Amino acid sequence: MSTSTPYAGMSLWLLAAIFFLGLMVAREIGRVLRRKHYLHGDTEKGDAFASTSVLGLLALLIGFTFSIGLSRYEARRALVVHEANAIGTTWLRMQLLDNEERTRMQEILRRYVDARVEFGAASSPKDEVEAYRKTEALQAELWDALIEVIAPIRDSPRASSLTSTTNEAIDLAAERFATRQAHIPARIMRMLVLFAWLGAGLVGYERSEHRRSTILLFLLLTLAASLVVDLDRPSTGLINVPQNPMLELRDSIQK
Repeated sequence: MSTSTPYAGMSLWLLAAIFFLGLMVAREIGRVLRRKHYLHGDTEKGDAFASTSVLGLLALLIGFTFSIGLSRYEARRALVVHEANAIGTTWLRMQLLDNEERTRMQEILRRYVDARVEFGAASSPKDEVEAYRKTEALQAELWDALIEVIAPIRDSPRASSLTSTTNEAIDLAAERFATRQAHIPARIMRMLVLFAWLGAGLVGYERSEHRRSTILLFLLLTLAASLVVDLDRPSTGLINVPQNPMLELRDSIQK
């Protein structure tokens, strides 16, 4: 069910190194081609117009891709807050049940919150899927218990309010999973890398004498591209969505 990108299992540092080395190799290829043209009598000096235009377009593409990653990060962050609120409301509405039913439901909900914290802390796509499978099992247990508990009062406002907020919490869990599984399309990432390497080759061809300055340029491009990739990796990236709302909820219901 995972839709992780092909590079999901690779270290971010390794990806950055490959990207940077690709830029350097492309630049050197451009320099070699320029030298061959010079030896064949083409002594016209490039005006760097093409490379400047390509680098500007590359910056635009990176910015566009970054905006996609950032918007999905913000969506994941907002869903943590919404889900914690929904579960917290469910916990409060359980106080309307009788003692025996309330104790039973609260015990299941505590385990459910633990599973949601585990899901948020997943460190790999595989762990993420396994944690969600555990979530689904607890959802079924919680719903079955809820149906049994509210059976005698199913037509009352208490049953309706508890059912609606429990259903909302379950829906938000599914939405969080779908959002974490959504990635920037692999084709966009591949085209971005290809465009960057071709741009580096053009820089080497038109600005072969500026080797030191282009190293700094390529480092900045690598940092920008690494940031995009990091945002696109909710379980393995360095930029993780804060789980504070869910952790605070867990602490509050354990008292």
